[in-house]
Amino acid sequence: MITFFKTLAYRKVNALNERKQHVLNAAKRLFLENGFANTSIQNILDEAGISKGTFYNYFNSKNECLISIIEDSTENSSVLREELAAGRQDGPGLLADQILVRLQMNREQKIIRLYEAILHSGDPDLRNYMKAVHLSELAWLERRLTDVYGEQSRPFAADAALMHFGMLGQYLQFAPDITSTEELSNRILFVTKRTEALLKDMAETDEHLLEAGQFVLSADSPTLPSPRGVAADLLRLADTLPSERRETGREFAVFLSGELSEERPRTALLKTVAVPFRRLFDGLPNESEVRTVMSALWRLLAPDEIR
Repeated sequence: MITFFKTLAYRKVNALNERKQHVLNAAKRLFLENGFANTSIQNILDEAGISKGTFYNYFNSKNECLISIIEDSTENSSVLREELAAGRQDGPGLLADQILVRLQMNREQKIIRLYEAILHSGDPDLRNYMKAVHLSELAWLERRLTDVYGEQSRPFAADAALMHFGMLGQYLQFAPDITSTEELSNRILFVTKRTEALLKDMAETDEHLLEAGQFVLSADSPTLPSPRGVAADLLRLADTLPSERRETGREFAVFLSGELSEERPRTALLKTVAVPFRRLFDGLPNESEVRTVMSALWRLLAPDEIR
């Protein structure tokens, strides 16, 4: 009987998530076709075929709906970045590939046009949100530069991240029509190598303007997820898989949740199992929800985060 009610609860949660994703997809189409400013909540209701009450069950405002669209893309790229690193030697090549993932996703999903809509909106809340997104990306790049070039680069990594971000942006603006993976990768790797030279120069002269960790503090990072909560979500999601994938999914989820409950989780094994577990949900209706949970898991697996 308990299993029956658990199944009903899982189905209810999945249905809610699928409906929310349906609304997000409808809103995104309208924002891209008509512009954010020219799209009303009523337009979204009509496009999604929902009531006003349903919309407000998911979002407090049109702004919050737009932010959810961007966060969905950000979570997806974050998960893919971590999956790229699983079982692969770190270095400039991996860093360039991780940057490429975010760049391609922004282009393919036309997220850049949504960023532009925010910048032109004049809305202070949306502008503050975009500032936080920008700072979070700089914080990620600062951390990754320290990972790649060693602890001795930490005092200079914030300046290097800012210069890397600026150089790459200028190269991409200079040639906006370039879309091939190879050409984009070449530009990212070129800028990454120039950044390496800048890091060495700053270290030799012991000069820097920004303090280490400044971007993280400015971005006001969200509270770290609970290992117990992530473990419960993994087990719940495994039970939503189609029958032909469910047994494998449960095995992965039991292992992942078990490791998260340990005093010293084996991070390398967690990363190895997390990738095939997430891929079991490719193409399924709750794929977006799975990315959100996996994003929380990868945050827990960052250095010094668990416990």
